[in-house]
Amino acid sequence: MSWQKNKAETKLDFDAPLSPEADKFLSEATAEFNIKQAALHSDWRFDSYKQWGYDQFSGVLKLDFEDGAQFCADGQILGSYIPSELSWEWAWNNPNVEAAMKKDSLLVKQAGERLGISYLVTGMVPAPTEEIVSFLCAIGIKATNSIGVFRGEAGSVAVIIALKNPKMD
Repeated sequence: MSWQKNKAETKLDFDAPLSPEADKFLSEATAEFNIKQAALHSDWRFDSYKQWGYDQFSGVLKLDFEDGAQFCADGQILGSYIPSELSWEWAWNNPNVEAAMKKDSLLVKQAGERLGISYLVTGMVPAPTEEIVSFLCAIGIKATNSIGVFRGEAGSVAVIIALKNPKMD
């Protein structure tokens, strides 16, 4: 079955009724996202890097800065976003992501199974707005206890990487 057919058939309700536990989890995820992403920009200079790289075999994200400094962190791919198709794919569903680099994404899927949240256990998710992408990232940060996410543009695809163990060299 092609993605286009799935895309047309997939109707996920982001406003579906949730259990109190799921509602609490999502509220906490949203609050944590804003704080953690702001810290990446203010504390780790994410708004001023000149080049980025991610090694899918070692799981290391590197950001290079004009002054020669380099940010490094352990990274796991949460998912990918294709703006032209308004679609998000969880890394656990993507055959192009190395198995070792989708472990955190699988934690998101497990949270979805435990909390009964359909869009966390559906491999391809409609993402018609940037707010939906941020919401999915927030859930990923919460489910994986990450310090935040990096959005790396790779052609027409944005790769979303959950980060841990940051350091600046």
